[in-house]
This record gives sequence, C-alpha cells and structure tokens, in this order.
Amino acid sequence: MPIRDILITLGILSSLPFCVFRPWIGVLMWSWLAYMNPHRLTWGFAHDLPFSQLVAVVTIVGFLFSGTRKPFLWSREILIIGMLWGWFAVTSAGAFYPEDAWQKFGDMSKVLLMTVLVVPLFQDREKIRILLLVIAGSLGFYGVKGGLFVLATGGQYMVLGPPRSFFEANTETALVLNMALPFLLYLAKEEPRRWLRRGMYGAFGLTALAVPFTYSRGGLIGLGVVLGVLFLKARRRVLLIPVVAAAIVALIMFAPAHWLSRAQTLEHATEDGSAQLRLMSWQVALGIAQDNPVFGGGFRVFLNRATYDIYMPEYPRAFGHDAHSIYFNLLGEHGWVGLGLFLTLVVMAIMRLYHLRRLARAHPQIAWAANYAHMLQASIATYLTTGAFLSVAYFDVAYQIFILVPVIHAVALQQLAAGQAEDTGAQPVPAPLPAVRVG
Repeated sequence: MPIRDILITLGILSSLPFCVFRPWIGVLMWSWLAYMNPHRLTWGFAHDLPFSQLVAVVTIVGFLFSGTRKPFLWSREILIIGMLWGWFAVTSAGAFYPEDAWQKFGDMSKVLLMTVLVVPLFQDREKIRILLLVIAGSLGFYGVKGGLFVLATGGQYMVLGPPRSFFEANTETALVLNMALPFLLYLAKEEPRRWLRRGMYGAFGLTALAVPFTYSRGGLIGLGVVLGVLFLKARRRVLLIPVVAAAIVALIMFAPAHWLSRAQTLEHATEDGSAQLRLMSWQVALGIAQDNPVFGGGFRVFLNRATYDIYMPEYPRAFGHDAHSIYFNLLGEHGWVGLGLFLTLVVMAIMRLYHLRRLARAHPQIAWAANYAHMLQASIATYLTTGAFLSVAYFDVAYQIFILVPVIHAVALQQLAAGQAEDTGAQPVPAPLPAVRVG
C-alpha cells in the first residue's frame, strides 16, 4: 500500500475533529485540498477519494453548532455573489442541457457555500493572514516544483499541474502560477519570520521562472501583466529594471528552441490553429447570446457538439470544447445578465480595494490592509487578463478573493474604531459594514 496515500489520508482524517470544533480550520483544510489537490499527487487509493466533500460536510456541521461565529457582513460584493448564485440556478432551469447544467450548478454551489463561510469565520486579522498563507502555499507549491523542474531539465518539458485537477493542463497551470505571484510577494513583505520570508521570495522567483515553461501563450501574457503591475506598485522600481532585463536576456539565451518558436506564434496568433478554434468558440458564444440574450444556454453548453452544429457547423472537432474565455463563457452560459453581474462584482471589488488603500494612507496603523489590497488587486488583474483566453469563470480562488475583499475592509474598519475608542482625539473613522447575525 503506497505510503504517500496513507500519510495524506491519515493527515486529513485526523483534522476532522478540529474542523468540527473550529470550523475556520475546516475552511483552511478545504482551501488546501481545493487549491493544492494533495491527493492528486498520490498513485493509490487516496487519489480519487472525496476528501474535499468530507471536510466540507464536517465543517458545515461544526459551523451550524458553533457559538463563536461572527455576525454576517452584508456588503455589495457579497450581495452580488448571492445574486449571481441565484442567477446560475435560473439559467440551469432553462438550460440547453439541463442534466449537465444542474450537475455543474451543484458543484459551483459547493464552492460558493464554502467560500461564503469565510465571512462569519474570518473576521480576524490573524485568521485572514493564515488563510492567505494557505492559498499562497497551496498554489506556490507548484511554482516551486515547476521552477525546480525547469532548472533540472533545462526547460525541455512542459510544466503541468497535478493529474485530474482543475489545473492539470498547461494553460490553467499558468493561470494558477500567475495568481500565486502577488500572494507570495506581498505576504513575504509582512512576514516577521526570516526563514519563511526568504522562502516566499525564493518561491516567487521559481514560480515566475515556471510560468513561461508551461508553454502557454496566454500564461506568458498574464505573466507580463502581473509583473508589470507588481513593478508599478513597487517603491524602488528603478532597482528592479536591471534584474528584469537580466532575466529576459537569460530566458532568451538559454530557453530551448521549441519554447522560442512557441512564443513567436504570439506574433501570428490569428494564423495559429488553436487561436482559430478560440475565435470560433467566441462566435458560438455570441450566437447563443443573440438568440438567448437574457438567460444564455446554461452551464456546459459549450461542451456539447450539438451546440456547435447549430451555431458553428464547420467547427473542425467532433466534440464540444469550451469558450476559451471568462467573458464569453459567462455570456454564452448565462447571458448578458450573468456577464453583467460578474463584471459588476469585479468593479466593486477593485473600487473597495482602492478605497482601502486610500484609507490606509490616512491611518498608518492599518498599513497591513493596504498591503493586502495591493496583493488582491494584482491577483485580480492577473485573473482577468489570463482568463480572457481560458474558460475559468468559476475558479474558486477568484471567488474567495472577491469574498475576502469586504472582510478585510471590515476588519480594518473595526481596528480603526477600536483605536478611536481608546483615543478620543483620533480622526473620525467610517462606520463599519452593516452586520446581520445569521443563525
């Protein structure tokens, strides 16, 4: 019996009592399982066990009987996520392929339910920091693994995610690694332990190295965006110019010939076969939206060849594919209403992060919140850019980020309010988010 399977299984099972009595630990465990997929790194019985579902059920049971949860925070972002969740149910009811749609709706509901638990369980600065470290470690693990693999093989082979996971393919792996970069960098900045801080900086470098060797052109564009955003946000950006220049020169000089030929296809994207398939899928999405502008075609409408027979009979594959884009994915599956709700969520989250940064400039005692705001803005920008070429509209990390935005804001306001109570001469502090206790 494989020892790795035994160790991972025992580790997860031993965490279940903690998930019951400390549901916030259950959310951490679920996040680790969902983002790192450690069981997919085994080769025996543990590979296909439903660990995430088990941890989720135990955590929800613990939450229902917990007396330590905080009042639920009703913010614009959380309300929009609720509306989007409800709209997914509406479009599933009228989907082109109802059985497939309801199955996907169930999967998405599990993700959103566990994500929403962050609101009442993580209204604490230290718990937020631990959750962010779990996300960074789970995603950064594959950056470190991929970077070392590139160094060991000279970049001759493609960096991929764990088998049968969300990011098994190279393009999704590139997205995950790009989104991990801001987490690794900004969490390192506030990490007091030197060994961990240096480890995160090292993980950042290895992850940035791994992204180009996913051989994903969308990932390469996303890497340019995230590094550009991080460069613009850096205080001493002038010192980074020679480092970035040296890295680019080294990549060009030592990268394998087939990597260079792959990167050069960016210049002729419209002539590339995969790019043509992407454009055809986008036309299918527009066709569905033209016929069904409000409701779209429901979940998984792109995976059925019959859809292409209607909207793109000349599509060269004998099976359905995907939308190759967050935006066309939402448009085709949930109509203009679904796409509009998602874009509204994005704009609201970015605006709140911008406001949080301004607030922190006036109140240095919450500088930690500004650090998180920069981190989440960079990660959202990466998701929106890389995701423009991938069907990742339901990526669970993205929704956890959107949920964390108002929670971090509320915790920062609570800290300011507490400080104002101690010092009556302090500047007025904005009122915290309205709260309603659930349960």
